[in-house]
Amino acid sequence: MRFGICTSLDNVNRLAEVGYDYIELGVQRALIPEADEAEFQKIREQVAKAPLKPESYSGFIPGDLRVVGDTVDFPRLSGYVETACRRANEIGGEIIVYGSSGSRNIAEGYSRERALSQIAEFLDMAADHAEAHNMTIVIEPICRREGNILKTVADGLAMAKRVNRKGIRALADLYHIWQEKEPMQNIVDAAEWLAHVHIAEPVKRSYPGNDDFDFTDFFAALRKAGYDGRVSCECQFDNFDADVETALKTMKAYV
Repeated sequence: MRFGICTSLDNVNRLAEVGYDYIELGVQRALIPEADEAEFQKIREQVAKAPLKPESYSGFIPGDLRVVGDTVDFPRLSGYVETACRRANEIGGEIIVYGSSGSRNIAEGYSRERALSQIAEFLDMAADHAEAHNMTIVIEPICRREGNILKTVADGLAMAKRVNRKGIRALADLYHIWQEKEPMQNIVDAAEWLAHVHIAEPVKRSYPGNDDFDFTDFFAALRKAGYDGRVSCECQFDNFDADVETALKTMKAYV
């Protein structure tokens, strides 16, 4: 497995010092899909000097750019996704995480089936751009504390299968799995579609090693699924420089 942290490019040197394999940046801050090329060029130059590549990206779609509902601006969405995929690929990216609960949460009274159809339509369009730029978009389940649709790995897997595109895959996030009391078997069941993993100490959503949480079942499920890809810490830190070292040692102890 390969390990990274969801953080800003400002922290990339520390991650390299500690021994991480990559950094996971935010789409909106690092790829700025609706900014011009001159502004993105500054980020491109920063990344070129960085000791680790930004192989994955989260924070995909802003809340005002709706995927679900009666105000979907499909041309704007398409342009946004195309630019994000192209720019990510240009600077070493391979994965974009689609959680973005603000873009997909359902308003009270709105048809769930209609919402699922809209998400599928969006992901089919996104797959066109992802595949054109050698990117993969992974569906992140968001637990009921933050979202009201696609809440489990099983939900994400069903949506990935429904879209059935090479550029769309599933993600397992331990925090959301734990919040939903989802069985680890669902990770195993998603084995053929699993393309990315997020991890946190799921009680406090803190960094691995901050508490006595036992990650054995989670890593056992990943091994049973044959997963040997990226695992990104998406969590809170108390003292970033020290805590990222603790997190990496903790994760590696389970591999």
